[in-house]
Amino acid sequence: MAAARNLTLDGWRAVAVVGVIWLHWAPREWRGAIPFEMGLYFFLVLTGFFVTRLCLKARDEERPRAYRDFIVRRGLRILLPCVAAMAIGWLAGAPDLRAHPWWYLSQLANFHIACLSQWPSGTSHYWSLAIQSQFYLVWPLVVLWLPRRALAPVIFVTIFLAPLSRYLLETRMPHIAHPGAITGCALDYLGMGALLALGFHRGIDAGKGWIRKVAWAAALVYSVFYVLDESGRTLPVLGYFQQTFLSVALAGVIAASLSGLPGWLAAVLIHPATQHVARLSYSLYLLHTLIPILLGHVLPVLWKLPDHGPGLGLRLAVFALATWGLSWVFWRFVEQPVERIRSRFPA
Repeated sequence: MAAARNLTLDGWRAVAVVGVIWLHWAPREWRGAIPFEMGLYFFLVLTGFFVTRLCLKARDEERPRAYRDFIVRRGLRILLPCVAAMAIGWLAGAPDLRAHPWWYLSQLANFHIACLSQWPSGTSHYWSLAIQSQFYLVWPLVVLWLPRRALAPVIFVTIFLAPLSRYLLETRMPHIAHPGAITGCALDYLGMGALLALGFHRGIDAGKGWIRKVAWAAALVYSVFYVLDESGRTLPVLGYFQQTFLSVALAGVIAASLSGLPGWLAAVLIHPATQHVARLSYSLYLLHTLIPILLGHVLPVLWKLPDHGPGLGLRLAVFALATWGLSWVFWRFVEQPVERIRSRFPA
């Protein structure tokens, strides 16, 4: 808990981004019944946890310019690479980005994408980045300025707003094709991470047995809800809390990582190969959906391969190699210079 960086959490970031990439690339029959989108939701819970923890620490230290410093550092870390990736997407010809650039540049793309009939080619993942940017802008003000006794109730209300948003969007606004991209529907992930950070800040031990029991119970309930949903038997009303249970389980993963994981699992997560992927995780996330478009210009023969069997396997292998190479270049020449600039501002 006192460490400047937790390598097992970095390892989970690697697992999460690989899961998201597989979700976006692989056909349904290759993915099976595993909800690989959990990787994306893990990033949201982790965002709520880290942002709240940083702001609580800054509040305790009574930093006079804490909000400004946070926004500047987050802007450099998140927005500059994001805009650079958008430039690559625009040059590559990502259709929706070219048609509606201001939705993306203003970090409001999630509202635009939610209303599209289908996910946009090459830029579908920007909905989650927009939600995180909006969270970075608003949530530090809540943590830094709200009376301390009000923090826990506000966080609980924030979490509850997510299932309520899902209910209202589905029942009152059925014309919205992708309601999950609306910010309100992600508030249980962000809020659960914030609640975990507040609990630790107030002295709760990350290794307490009841935390793991609650996380495992939530994972079990989510699994039941997920199976029912996939089989077309979604539970009325309770189904809107399905993702909330997942957010509890993912918060449990963070707590377990901070208190100590089993030896074999920790060894996998801190392995140099896993840490390498974790180091590139943001670049991988930004660029992986653009790779098929870029390779369509350079190697159009890939699209003539069969959509099954060895042909599809070869295509995915080329996607993976190209994504790793471009992400490393992006990390080296975009993320690293930005990090050097960022280090000049107070942490």
